[in-house]
Amino acid sequence: MPTFDLRTVLLVASVMPGLMALVMFAIGRSFPRNIHGVAQWAQGSLVFSAAAFLMAMRDAIPDWLSVIGGNMCMVGSIGLWLIGSQRYLGRPPFVRFVSAMVLLDALGLGWMTYIDANPYGRSMCTNVILALLFALVAYELLRFGRKDGGARVVGFMFAVETLITLTRIVTSLEPGSAREGLYAHDLVQLVYLSSGAFMSLTITVGFMLTAVNRLRIYLEQLSSIDPLTGLLNRRALLDAHTIARRTPRRRGTCLSLLLIDLDHFKSINDLHGHLMGDAILIDFAQRVALALPQEAHFARWGGEEFAVILPCDTVDEPLGLARELQARIASRGGSALPSYTCSIGIAHFDVPEATIERLLKQADGALYRAKRNGRNRVELGSEAVAVEV
Repeated sequence: MPTFDLRTVLLVASVMPGLMALVMFAIGRSFPRNIHGVAQWAQGSLVFSAAAFLMAMRDAIPDWLSVIGGNMCMVGSIGLWLIGSQRYLGRPPFVRFVSAMVLLDALGLGWMTYIDANPYGRSMCTNVILALLFALVAYELLRFGRKDGGARVVGFMFAVETLITLTRIVTSLEPGSAREGLYAHDLVQLVYLSSGAFMSLTITVGFMLTAVNRLRIYLEQLSSIDPLTGLLNRRALLDAHTIARRTPRRRGTCLSLLLIDLDHFKSINDLHGHLMGDAILIDFAQRVALALPQEAHFARWGGEEFAVILPCDTVDEPLGLARELQARIASRGGSALPSYTCSIGIAHFDVPEATIERLLKQADGALYRAKRNGRNRVELGSEAVAVEV
């Protein structure tokens, strides 16, 4: 026998997720548009609250509302959580499937309530659908949210709820099992309803924390990314330099810095307009990024100036890379953009000596010489090694 009223458990479950859903709605309104699924999570929690309340009113309101309406809302709430999770993970949402499950549950409950009265069958119908939906949410979050700690935790909660629901289905098949409907006085039903009440709150909180964490990561990325080109910004490149000097490297005993400046860029803006200038900056960023090795860090340093930090062993590596970059920019056959060139200054030091100040001073001096000597050139540090392309 349960030590407390199961109706009270449902009433508690009808309040807390609803309150958290309102908080999630308020927070979600300020989220950027590229964070999806929060609205469906909040809607699911609100519908779950409505379902728990309707089911708690069993015998106090008509069966069509408490039994059919309550269980439809319950299935719909889990379906909304599934759709929200898929949207959050960038997966195609199962909107039609969820709609079909809600309709199937409604038809089954209606039949077993008014045509072939079967309270036990009604319970089985809804529990089987819920177990399927719980399992699908768990699968989506655990399979496709592996790199998201919050998604994994919520996915684990759904996996636990799947097991509890399956246990309820299996035990209800045993001969002599309690079949008193929603408020059956047996341990499994107590665990089933209590876990549902507890999980509804923790899952809602878990969804909210997961969304907030995604927002935090997005803002961190936003603070380190140049919005026009999608490259690292100056701050992020300085961080990359610090990490490159402190982190043990698999290859490279030296660090090189390439400062790259687009030639006559002001004239391009004046002649073709700033929109064309932006298009050239994007084109340049994309072409250079394709030519860089994996260990290189590429950033927009400011305006039409770009920078590359490259761990290496010899000076021939950044020199060869600079030549390749100039060749890639020069051979832009078929492009609708006006032609343009770039000048590159290279700094090169052993890692212990490669402070950002020394790298910048040497690379900036080399870049100045490249532009003074006619542009579309590569200059190597203070050694004044020039390569015409």
